[in-house]
Amino acid sequence: MIVRLLLVLSSTLLFVIPAQSILQTAAIDVLLPGVPTPLTLLASQASFGASLATFHDRTLTSTATSSRPAGVGVIPTAPPTDDPYLCNESFGWTNYSSSKNSNSDGKSYHSTAILVPRGQCSFERKALSAQRLGASAIIIYGSLSSRYSLNYTNSTTESNDAYTRKDYSLQDVVWPMDKSDYDCDNGQAYIPSNEFSTKLNFITSPGGYDTHNDEYLTGKSENNMCVKYGVESNTFFTGCESERCLVTGKNVTDSSSSSSNGGIKYEACCAWDFAIWLYEDTTLTQEQAREVTLPAVYITMQQATELLDLINGVNSNNNNNNGVNNIDPIVLSIYERERPSVNSSAIVIWALGVFVAWMASYHSSMDYRNYTNAIMIKNRLVSRAGGGRREVGGDNELPTPERRDGTPRSRSQSRERNNSDNTAATVSSSSPPLPSERGERTIYVGGDSDSVTAIIANHRPHQHEDESLELDASHALGFIVMASTSLLVLFFFKIFKVVKIMYAFGCSGAFAQIVLHPLLKRIFRKLRWTSPMRPMECLSEENATRGKILMCLHSFFGPITCLDVMASIIAYGVGGTWLYIAFTVPHPDTILFYWVVQDVFGACMCILFLDTIKINAIRVAAILLIVAFFYDIFFVFVTPLLTKHGESIMVNVATSGGPPKADPSWCEKYPASADCKGGDPLPMLFAIPRIGDYQGGSSMLGLGDIVLPGLLLSFASRFDEAKRLMGLVSGGSGRVRNGAGGVPGKTSWNICCGCGRGGYFGPVVVAYAIGLAMANAAVYIMQMGQPALLYLVPCCLGTFVFMARKNGELDDIWDNPRAIRAADALVFGGRIESEDGEDEGVTRTSCLLLSEEAEMT
Repeated sequence: MIVRLLLVLSSTLLFVIPAQSILQTAAIDVLLPGVPTPLTLLASQASFGASLATFHDRTLTSTATSSRPAGVGVIPTAPPTDDPYLCNESFGWTNYSSSKNSNSDGKSYHSTAILVPRGQCSFERKALSAQRLGASAIIIYGSLSSRYSLNYTNSTTESNDAYTRKDYSLQDVVWPMDKSDYDCDNGQAYIPSNEFSTKLNFITSPGGYDTHNDEYLTGKSENNMCVKYGVESNTFFTGCESERCLVTGKNVTDSSSSSSNGGIKYEACCAWDFAIWLYEDTTLTQEQAREVTLPAVYITMQQATELLDLINGVNSNNNNNNGVNNIDPIVLSIYERERPSVNSSAIVIWALGVFVAWMASYHSSMDYRNYTNAIMIKNRLVSRAGGGRREVGGDNELPTPERRDGTPRSRSQSRERNNSDNTAATVSSSSPPLPSERGERTIYVGGDSDSVTAIIANHRPHQHEDESLELDASHALGFIVMASTSLLVLFFFKIFKVVKIMYAFGCSGAFAQIVLHPLLKRIFRKLRWTSPMRPMECLSEENATRGKILMCLHSFFGPITCLDVMASIIAYGVGGTWLYIAFTVPHPDTILFYWVVQDVFGACMCILFLDTIKINAIRVAAILLIVAFFYDIFFVFVTPLLTKHGESIMVNVATSGGPPKADPSWCEKYPASADCKGGDPLPMLFAIPRIGDYQGGSSMLGLGDIVLPGLLLSFASRFDEAKRLMGLVSGGSGRVRNGAGGVPGKTSWNICCGCGRGGYFGPVVVAYAIGLAMANAAVYIMQMGQPALLYLVPCCLGTFVFMARKNGELDDIWDNPRAIRAADALVFGGRIESEDGEDEGVTRTSCLLLSEEAEMT
């Protein structure tokens, strides 16, 4: 099932920015008099008005105002006294366009940034009025008053205007909304009616809320009524981060009170204070909307309090000097926050993908490579001993090549089986001696130094078939059908947690086998501690017969060592921790442990996949990759035309159902909400968080984009190593030159790239790297997820086929190359089927036939 899931995300080369909250993409540098280092406040930008200055233009380099970017080097100031919310123009009470840079206060707003509280009219109308006053920028800040308004529809139009009438009551107040504006779980209080009526006012025209209320609803002192009358002690100290509360309009009656009003108390709860978007005003005419060219930003209530305190402090110092302004004013620079010009995470994910594809493919041919190295070592030992036909025994005996899990690759278990039907062929006509008592392979060397033939004695035929699966055309088509089915099941049933569970446990086993087992074995060997590497006696073949449980364990797992148990405990412990974080932490992809373990698990799974599943014919590779090529294109580009909401099925599944459905401001308050879940990439991919980018997000590469082309890379690696092995057996030096036997006189394609000793593997790896780089570039050019196989298949398959045709080997590698057949028979045991269908042993004749394909340099 894990194999199917790897194919599901074969095109998820994406860049994802999670919609967890409203990003503060702007910054305000506050330069205080006599302080060289500015104080920086983060702010959110408006969707209207002019663009902000860039990060590099934030510094004031010229005193000429004409050369300053908008919003840089401005002096903060308050709006006109008679228009504190800068909404009089929207009410029709004034017209600032007729008095450009002045107002009723008679002061100029040239090169200033007006600080205006939120509320009473739209953001864009405030910006329009500030621009008409001559300001260079506008800073809108959060306020408690913006959460209240009056129900003007209940006003009578016969006598007074809705904005000026004085007969409003509490029934006309539009109170804040629960959860959106406040949350009583973060702090709750009940204000007595006498305090409420004498100190608070919510029916002042035009907005209803009296700004003097802030004094009694802000702070952590007992002057704040919410602190004074809190339901639980210290609630606002520990739970209310905004340090502000909102009267909700709800009240309760205290029956124990003897007052005439029955002891009515008014509920007040902790107010939210987060960044918001300054959205456009759709009621403006097109001409008015085009007129707004002023930079506008938003800061929270707490940030505004900090900034206003600084401004008031400087102004009070000037007032203490008898009105003589001998202190420089505070200067502000408003600009866009810096982002890296180069997405280094995309480069890292590209390098990681190329490295894992190379490593997994290189590792898949380790059987041939170990066997070749063993022969070369033995040849050197024989050469030092003076040549001649001899068995290298005693101190010079060659160790048996090992499996990848560290167990011996001996195919013989008893001398009786060795004598049955598997005889060794040598250059000499005499029969070889029997193997050693340990059942190890014995290599014999003939006396002819020009022709060295390596033969394994007493091998077990076809043992490798139990450890690997060779794909044919039907498997290739079946994989795509299963991948499509799995993708559709995930799209319609949203069972993404099941995928995470399967990934965690499946990859834990791969992690134990690929990383922990070899690592622990190396450590124990260094320490010369051999007991953990010995099979456990309780699970030995003799003791397993004493109980049904032991028998079942032995039959299922075979001999188990303490090393196996230790590796499994560590691996599944890491996997369980990773799974716990995945289920309990919202958007865990930013946690270092989470994404590092996910990437390591993914690399181990790719290596194990290519070790287990192999392709031995370019025909099968072509069918698989071409079908996967169209599979990618269909599920990325075509499915948006077929789904109800125009969703790409591949992108939807890759991001666990798509981005959150709730508004980002809601998700910032309640990240555990059901509508805020989603957007997290499925774990069947590599993910690297963006480096040095405050906007967050990750660059991702699906594991299918590694294992599918990796099957072709693995075939190239094994084909090169098979030619090298059989050439060495035939008397060469073991260095392969492409097409040497196919087309005489052709130039060698010796592009090593650290990938081997020439052959096909190096060039195909380079082609893979180029194709993956093209896919990365397409993601950022088109700003959408790309089917990586669209670029990888032509590069990798095209390079392989072109080189094979150029070297005259295309017919041979098209269907089960002779070199791989012979190498498999030599390394794993078995027979070679000749061109006429007859079965041949691994003899000198069959090996020499393969020397055409492996010219030794």
